[in-house]
Amino acid sequence: MANSYWLEQEKIFLDAIKEVEIPNKTLDRVDNLVVKSSNDLNAIPSGGGCYWIWTNEPVVHSLHKHKTPDFFQNGEIIYNGIGKDDVKGRIFHHLFGFEDAGWSGISLDIYTKNSVSHRKKACSPSGKVPFVNSKPIKNKELLLKLHLSKTERNYIIKNGFDVFFFRNGINITDAKHAKYDFKVYYITGLTSLYLEHIEKQWREFGLPKLCSYSTGR
Repeated sequence: MANSYWLEQEKIFLDAIKEVEIPNKTLDRVDNLVVKSSNDLNAIPSGGGCYWIWTNEPVVHSLHKHKTPDFFQNGEIIYNGIGKDDVKGRIFHHLFGFEDAGWSGISLDIYTKNSVSHRKKACSPSGKVPFVNSKPIKNKELLLKLHLSKTERNYIIKNGFDVFFFRNGINITDAKHAKYDFKVYYITGLTSLYLEHIEKQWREFGLPKLCSYSTGR
């Protein structure tokens, strides 16, 4: 049948790209910059690309139970992704998002308002939730183990409800984050095919903690 022919061609294709190099687990040959202000992102060329976000801020929770990348330089890669059209914009939304942003972003901060938009759960008795020490965060006791600001901690303790949400993205100039380093590694100017290959193969080193739940929300 014709389909068997194309399955064989796919095998040839997959065998051919096995030898294509990808970045190593510590991203030694990848351009990077330490980000302190949004102006620092101007160093990243316009257009699509792939990126990794590294920090030495403690990240206690994980949005999945898979293996995560090893620590290096006293920090870790907490997120990676691709932006096929605007990698710089994607990174900006992750690191300099405003509090009420509706788009998805890295999940480090507790949203301290009534959530009426698309946000990941930080704590809930049911549904998809993050993990602390492989335990799903289904109660306040576990939620309070996260790396939290005093404001976040007080908000959790003082409220009687049992479902809490993450804010979409963070602002690294906020007091909670400003004392830590955030570094962005990036590759730009690649075709979508190669970008997707790099992202998939690099995650063999581990899936960064904040790369979303394995399924659902």
